[in-house]
Parts: sequence; C-alpha cells; structure tokens
Amino acid sequence: MIAVLSGGTGTPKLLQGLVEVVDPEDITVIVNTAEDMWLPHGYFSPDIDTVMYTLSGQINEEAWYGIKDDTFNTHKRLLEAGHREILNIGDRDRKTHIGRGELLKEGKSLPEAVDIQRRAFGIRAKILPMSDDEVQTVIVTPSGEMNLHEYLIEHRCRLEVDEIYFEGIENARASREVTDAIKQADRVIIGPSNPVSSILPIISLGGIEIDSNKCIAISPIVGGKPVSGPADRFMQARGYSPDSRGVAAIYKGLIHTLVVDNLENDFDIEGTQIIKTNTIMRSMADKRALARFILEI
Repeated sequence: MIAVLSGGTGTPKLLQGLVEVVDPEDITVIVNTAEDMWLPHGYFSPDIDTVMYTLSGQINEEAWYGIKDDTFNTHKRLLEAGHREILNIGDRDRKTHIGRGELLKEGKSLPEAVDIQRRAFGIRAKILPMSDDEVQTVIVTPSGEMNLHEYLIEHRCRLEVDEIYFEGIENARASREVTDAIKQADRVIIGPSNPVSSILPIISLGGIEIDSNKCIAISPIVGGKPVSGPADRFMQARGYSPDSRGVAAIYKGLIHTLVVDNLENDFDIEGTQIIKTNTIMRSMADKRALARFILEI
C-alpha cells in the first residue's frame, strides 16, 4: 500500500505515472484542503478536484486545473452581470462543486462526499481530504491579508509575501481514514507539490504521525527555481531557503530520502539522503520513469 501526500500541482503528474506502474487500488492520495471554500454555487476544493480529474483522465493538462474541453458559459454570463468571478470555473467543473455542496448540505462529511464523487468518476485509487475540519491558507502581504486564490489569480503573485499561515490548523485533526492510511502504508510519498501551501497543512494536522523510515519526498525545485507557482516566496516567508535544501529542512525528521532534480546543486543535510534523477515530467514516459525510480529507493 502506498500513501501519497498531494497538492494540486506537481503531484498529480506523478500520480499519472504511479497508476501506470502500481495497481491503483493500492494507492491512497491524501490531499490538501487548506484552499477549500464555499462559493455561491457550491463547495470549491481545488486540489481534490485536480486529483480527481487527473485520475479520471479528464484534467486540462494545459492549465492543470479544471476539465479539458470544458465550456465557460456560466462564468461569462456572471461576469457580464457584474459578479466578481476571479476564478475561471468551467461549466462541468462547476457541476462538481454544486454536487459536492449538495452532499455536504445533506449531512455528508467531506471525506464521504469526496468518496461518492470519486466512485462516480470511476477512480480506483482512494482519495482522502486531509481533514474534515476547516483550515484556511492566509497570505500576508504589504497590501493586507488575502486567501491563496486572491494572491495567485487576482494579484498574479506580484505582491511580496510577508507571512503565510493556516487559520484553524491548531484545532484541526486528520481524519481517521487519513491516519489509518498513513499507518497501514508500506511507503509514504510526499509529492512535488508546493511544500508550504500544499504539504505543510497536511503534516501540521493533529494526529499525523509519519514513520520516516518509509517516507520519501520529491522536491518541486529544479535548477534553483520552482517548477511552477510561488513556492520560493512562500518558503522564504516561512524562514526557509528557497531551494531544495529548504525543502529538505521543511521535511526534516519526516523523510529518509529527498529526490531532487539532476540540475540541483549538491548539498548535504543531516539525517536525509539526497538522491538525484530527472524530476521534470513532460511526457508519460517521464512520469512512469520517476514513479519507478521512487519505488525502487
């Protein structure tokens, strides 16, 4: 059994490779929910959706969010009517949010709602929200505090980041399904998602205990820069160097090995093995190769 800790970027590409080389029923994906929010039409869970769309073969690989070949008629009409729509949500994507919201309003827990949708999509791997408790990512900038979507989309990552914190994390606990999945896993893989905004909320939850002897992580930094997104700014805001050494520092004590790209400078960190390979996943062959490489360590 394999447990994978995932955000909405980077790790879904690795998941495409993993399900090609491992029986999907042996994989449990534990997904960040610190970016979730209620929207007027339903419950928005961007990282969960990206993982679901990826594993069901529907992901828009040009943007790495939403559904490929989706239409945006509702979004356009709302903008025309003067509504504030900073998220470019497609019609079929919006249907997913509406359905999840209806399940939650009926009294289902978030893990139950996600599992119902996972099975409806025909996904064999398990997908678990990190918690049923509310956690919100807050970005502190010179222009004030904002959620992650406002920072990424409305401000296009242009603002400096003074601090990033997770509102509600002190009282949030991992679900029993999550703690059981980690405990029962033969291997725990921390995917190449943003180590601060995607992974730190998961590993900061109450009840999370990871045996470092069976845990490996993949750095999302290549050639000294994040493959995508503002991971470097977020790492600096939390006091870490914006490189793979900083990634290793965030995961220190949780992992026995950090896999970094061949383009990364050599470095040592006590208690962690650093192994190099190609981590850029441009093709399906790259994704399978990285998955096999990780499983062989």
